[in-house]
Amino acid sequence: MLPIVGYTNKLTVAPGEVIDVMASSFGAVTYRADLRQIIQGDVNPEGPGYKDHLVDLDLGGERAAVAKPFRPGSCVLVPGQGALTGLQDFTLAAVVRPTLLDGRKRAVLSLPGFATIGIDASGCLTGEAGGQRLTSARPLSLNHWHVVSLSYGNGQLVLSLSQDQDAASAPPQAQTQTLDIRLPTSGAEECIIAASRGPDGELCGFLDGKIDRPALFNAAIAPETLRMLLGDFALLRRQRSLMAAWDFSQKMSTQQICDISPYQLHGRIHNAPARAMTGWLWKGQELDWKLRPDLYSAIHFHSTDVSDAGWKVDFSLTIPEDLKSGVYAVRLVPDGDEDAAYYCVFAVRPPRGRPTGNTVAFLFPTCSYMAYSNHRLGMDVPGTEIGMGRAVELDRHHMFLQDNPGIGFSAYETHDDDSGVFHTSRLRPIVDLQPKVKSFLGGYGSNIWQFNADTHILGWLDAIGQGYDVITDEDMHEDGLRLLQRYNVVLTGTHPEYYTRNMVEALQGFTDRGGRLMYLGGNGFYWVVSFNEEMPGIMECRRSEAGIRPWEPGHGQFYHAFTGEYGGLWRRNGHPPNHLCGVGMTSQGFDISEPYVVSPDAQNPRAAFIFDGIEGASIGDFGLAGGGAAGLEVDRADPGQGTPDHALVLASSTRHTDIYLMTPEDLLDPTPDWTGTQADIIRADLTFFETAGGGAVFSTGSIAWAGAMAWNGYDNEIARMTANVLRRFDDDTPFEMPEG
Repeated sequence: MLPIVGYTNKLTVAPGEVIDVMASSFGAVTYRADLRQIIQGDVNPEGPGYKDHLVDLDLGGERAAVAKPFRPGSCVLVPGQGALTGLQDFTLAAVVRPTLLDGRKRAVLSLPGFATIGIDASGCLTGEAGGQRLTSARPLSLNHWHVVSLSYGNGQLVLSLSQDQDAASAPPQAQTQTLDIRLPTSGAEECIIAASRGPDGELCGFLDGKIDRPALFNAAIAPETLRMLLGDFALLRRQRSLMAAWDFSQKMSTQQICDISPYQLHGRIHNAPARAMTGWLWKGQELDWKLRPDLYSAIHFHSTDVSDAGWKVDFSLTIPEDLKSGVYAVRLVPDGDEDAAYYCVFAVRPPRGRPTGNTVAFLFPTCSYMAYSNHRLGMDVPGTEIGMGRAVELDRHHMFLQDNPGIGFSAYETHDDDSGVFHTSRLRPIVDLQPKVKSFLGGYGSNIWQFNADTHILGWLDAIGQGYDVITDEDMHEDGLRLLQRYNVVLTGTHPEYYTRNMVEALQGFTDRGGRLMYLGGNGFYWVVSFNEEMPGIMECRRSEAGIRPWEPGHGQFYHAFTGEYGGLWRRNGHPPNHLCGVGMTSQGFDISEPYVVSPDAQNPRAAFIFDGIEGASIGDFGLAGGGAAGLEVDRADPGQGTPDHALVLASSTRHTDIYLMTPEDLLDPTPDWTGTQADIIRADLTFFETAGGGAVFSTGSIAWAGAMAWNGYDNEIARMTANVLRRFDDDTPFEMPEG
């Protein structure tokens, strides 16, 4: 287990800026903190060895370790603003589509202390008011829409439930129950949609399901009238008894929830439920919510949604003005046990508005870290061991995730109702963004993955004495080419898979205008993701059609709520990775990595600088990631997908195990004649080309490349070739496009 965990409020911070640290005890009594620059995080005994630098900065000595809970679950919170006090006759109504009924009590609409529509442990609808409860005779149907209401008038409490199986047919007769009661005169101070409050005042009873068109009236409304009103917002607005009608189709890219009634009881989402979701009236009429937002008037709530752990700040630190750019971590040492230390990793970016003098930048792939944050692939996802060809090796952080599901999921998992996780957040502990940890891919001595693999590149830069700045995905998203143009060379990490439009266009603009890109990984620039200025720290990903994906976003839900752009692959969105870097994702397999076989293009004089001091018919028959330089996830050149005609394919892996299969986007027709094609396209292509602006691109097409760089303490042909490329790329002499 992890006796202490924590996180920072930022993954990127500039010198002179303040960063907050939040920590929680999971067994620790005390802890102390220090600041360290992470140079090489992999502790593989065959690797170059772990290395960090202690920064001489007083972080306050020993502190008490305080336990702080995880509080997952999404809902809408609506302040009553005095309008709900003194409420007597009323109707609460909504259209609800439960996606999980598992014996837990849920809330649909709640006026705490006054009235609630909920779902009981048996899946039946309940209505509570005045200390009395009504329960429907039959349970709700999973994944079907129901019009539900609870009303009070003339001393009678009425619960109504009807099911909309097929909008083309006549709706079934509403099921109603009545009870004679008297209501308290106090009313309510707030309305909560998809949750309620417990006796301690904390949110509870979170719904797993969709809610559309929730409304509140100050009169008892008959169920058959309600159905007509909820189906027509224009008609609903004219209802004199209307106190609130929350139209989820408005301001879908924000946290705001709009009340279209004259009372203007606007609310806000809590814990980032999924918006821009198909609603009660959607029957496939339109697939883009921007064109028919009225059909996307539902929100999908989950009891497992997390956007911000919300922990109290333990301490803050100001980044020294003279601290050089790099990857750093606030290390939390519980009860003096350094072996149990937890690292809150972040980047110190170059100062804002002025260059450091470094001409090389390492692009820290924070979007990919967020996508994989707290992943449970080695534990909860079927087929992981088959794809790896061996048993999964688990570390203590995996055990922590099993014991603390409230920490939130990665974008590779599903919620409890089997719907995909659209949102992932950095405002919570990311327990696998750590140096020294085992990967789900096989521990210290095998297929190193993500952060620790990226530190192989940082360690190499340190070993060759190369000055560099570190910039994050968020930096590039926000500052674009203004930031990148400071540098001659930008190096990627091993797996820059997730990119926003701003990031793709900034990097493309960098190479088009003379910049030099070294893509030192595989499966890069693959998925479309988006950020939202109103919700910093959260990233949205919808895996629309095609691509290697653990879930689909659901029919009609392919467009992001944050930006309105179509989700899925950049290959399908006008920015195929082949156009940017010469290669694109073609296969994955997590057992054995292979060497590259040198191709005739390597003899081209344009590539002479790359092969300076490199001999032999093959390269990279070694490495810390699967035993070779080409593996894990591999990319190929493909003119049909945008690889420039003048690109040189310098070397290729020529064989991989049967675990490596082609990507779904390449498999158009699963027939036996595809066997030969599949064997041909499963390869990593080492690629080089020049750009019209005097720039150039070097791509390895392999996640395992950096693991080969780190072999034998960075003294090997792969590290030497990478240094050759960096040396020439950092030279101001423009590259020339070949004629013809």
